[in-house]
Amino acid sequence: MLSGIISIIANAIYMFVLNLQIYTDRAMMYNGQYREWKRSPVGRLHVADKDWLYVVQIILSAVSVLSGILVLIGVKKDIVRRVQIISLIAATLMFVIIMIVSANIHAEYA
Repeated sequence: MLSGIISIIANAIYMFVLNLQIYTDRAMMYNGQYREWKRSPVGRLHVADKDWLYVVQIILSAVSVLSGILVLIGVKKDIVRRVQIISLIAATLMFVIIMIVSANIHAEYA
Protein backbone atom coordinates (compact mmCIF):
# COMPACT_ATOMS: atom_id res chain seq x y z
CA MET A 1 0.00 0.00 0.00
CA LEU A 2 2.83 2.39 0.83
CA SER A 3 4.48 1.72 -2.53
CA GLY A 4 1.28 2.78 -4.31
CA ILE A 5 1.22 6.11 -2.48
CA ILE A 6 4.92 6.67 -3.13
CA SER A 7 4.42 5.88 -6.81
CA ILE A 8 1.61 8.40 -7.22
CA ILE A 9 3.42 11.17 -5.32
CA ALA A 10 6.74 10.58 -7.11
CA ASN A 11 5.17 10.73 -10.56
CA ALA A 12 3.26 13.89 -9.66
CA ILE A 13 6.54 15.49 -8.57
CA TYR A 14 8.25 14.35 -11.79
CA MET A 15 5.56 15.97 -13.95
CA PHE A 16 5.65 19.15 -11.86
CA VAL A 17 9.44 19.49 -12.13
CA LEU A 18 9.46 18.73 -15.86
CA ASN A 19 7.10 21.65 -16.43
CA LEU A 20 8.88 24.19 -14.18
CA GLN A 21 10.72 26.93 -16.03
CA ILE A 22 14.15 26.31 -14.55
CA TYR A 23 16.40 27.01 -17.54
CA THR A 24 17.35 30.33 -19.08
CA ASP A 25 18.37 30.26 -22.74
CA ARG A 26 20.33 33.17 -24.16
CA ALA A 27 21.06 33.58 -27.85
CA MET A 28 22.44 36.26 -30.09
CA MET A 29 19.92 37.38 -32.67
CA TYR A 30 20.69 38.40 -36.24
CA ASN A 31 20.81 42.11 -35.30
CA GLY A 32 23.51 41.57 -32.65
CA GLN A 33 21.26 41.76 -29.60
CA TYR A 34 20.87 39.01 -27.05
CA ARG A 35 17.50 37.53 -26.21
CA GLU A 36 16.56 35.43 -23.20
CA TRP A 37 13.92 32.76 -22.81
CA LYS A 38 12.79 30.96 -19.66
CA ARG A 39 12.20 27.32 -20.50
CA SER A 40 11.18 24.12 -18.80
CA PRO A 41 12.89 20.79 -19.49
CA VAL A 42 9.90 19.91 -21.68
CA GLY A 43 10.34 23.16 -23.62
CA ARG A 44 13.99 22.42 -24.21
CA LEU A 45 13.16 18.92 -25.42
CA HIS A 46 10.68 20.46 -27.83
CA VAL A 47 13.29 22.92 -29.16
CA ALA A 48 15.65 20.01 -29.85
CA ASP A 49 12.92 17.81 -31.43
CA LYS A 50 13.24 15.21 -28.68
CA ASP A 51 9.58 15.21 -27.69
CA TRP A 52 9.53 11.42 -27.75
CA LEU A 53 11.41 11.35 -24.43
CA TYR A 54 8.56 13.19 -22.75
CA VAL A 55 6.01 10.87 -24.35
CA VAL A 56 7.84 7.85 -22.94
CA GLN A 57 7.88 9.57 -19.52
CA ILE A 58 4.12 10.13 -19.69
CA ILE A 59 3.48 6.50 -20.62
CA LEU A 60 5.70 5.15 -17.84
CA SER A 61 4.14 7.52 -15.31
CA ALA A 62 0.63 6.53 -16.38
CA VAL A 63 1.40 2.83 -15.96
CA SER A 64 3.00 3.50 -12.59
CA VAL A 65 0.09 5.60 -11.31
CA LEU A 66 -2.59 3.18 -12.58
CA SER A 67 -0.87 0.18 -11.04
CA GLY A 68 -0.36 2.20 -7.84
CA ILE A 69 -4.09 2.92 -7.74
CA LEU A 70 -4.81 -0.78 -8.25
CA VAL A 71 -2.52 -1.60 -5.34
CA LEU A 72 -4.30 1.01 -3.18
CA ILE A 73 -7.71 -0.38 -4.12
CA GLY A 74 -6.61 -3.75 -2.85
CA VAL A 75 -5.76 -5.89 -5.83
CA LYS A 76 -3.66 -8.66 -4.31
CA LYS A 77 -2.10 -9.95 -7.50
CA ASP A 78 1.67 -10.16 -7.31
CA ILE A 79 2.01 -9.20 -10.98
CA VAL A 80 0.34 -5.82 -10.34
CA ARG A 81 2.83 -5.03 -7.59
CA ARG A 82 5.75 -6.04 -9.84
CA VAL A 83 4.46 -3.90 -12.70
CA GLN A 84 4.05 -0.99 -10.30
CA ILE A 85 7.59 -1.26 -8.94
CA ILE A 86 9.18 -1.77 -12.38
CA SER A 87 7.26 1.14 -13.89
CA LEU A 88 8.20 3.40 -10.96
CA ILE A 89 11.88 2.55 -11.44
CA ALA A 90 11.59 3.07 -15.21
CA ALA A 91 9.80 6.41 -14.73
CA THR A 92 12.52 7.54 -12.31
CA LEU A 93 15.27 6.57 -14.76
CA MET A 94 13.48 8.35 -17.61
CA PHE A 95 13.11 11.46 -15.43
CA VAL A 96 16.86 11.46 -14.77
CA ILE A 97 17.59 10.94 -18.48
CA ILE A 98 15.29 13.81 -19.45
CA MET A 99 16.94 16.13 -16.94
CA ILE A 100 20.42 15.24 -18.23
CA VAL A 101 19.43 15.61 -21.88
CA SER A 102 17.58 18.89 -21.34
CA ALA A 103 20.54 20.31 -19.42
CA ASN A 104 22.80 19.63 -22.42
CA ILE A 105 20.55 21.27 -25.03
CA HIS A 106 21.71 24.67 -26.17
CA ALA A 107 19.51 26.35 -28.74
CA GLU A 108 21.18 28.51 -31.36
CA TYR A 109 19.29 31.10 -33.32
CA ALA A 110 20.49 32.96 -36.39
